[in-house]
Amino acid sequence: MRSRLYHLRALALAAMLTLAVGCGGDDTGGDGDDGAATGDNELAITGQDDLTWDTESMTASAGTITVTLTCESAVNHDFVIEDTGDNVVECAPGETETGTVDLEAGEYTYICAVPGHEATMRGTLTVS
Repeated sequence: MRSRLYHLRALALAAMLTLAVGCGGDDTGGDGDDGAATGDNELAITGQDDLTWDTESMTASAGTITVTLTCESAVNHDFVIEDTGDNVVECAPGETETGTVDLEAGEYTYICAVPGHEATMRGTLTVS
């Protein structure tokens, strides 16, 4: 519990620092092209009502990667690294949850492994 509270506080601080810096010329995501980067090795992704992700490709650096998953739809979603079998995070309808995964450099496929979702909820995570 203490670890989760520390993690949530760290994420809140990172979000505040990101807002304090403001919008620069660096396009690090949020437009659906390469994931919404929320900071160093922090990715955000949304499961939408039509059983799709809001982005089909994301990038991160090797090491520990934090993934924030938001479930906009009326069903559960999860974020699974298909190549390793790591279930990074899952969330209930209308909720946002955060999880972490350690990955080496390479290209990985991420999916929603909820039955019936995998066919349309797939993307590529490039780790450098």
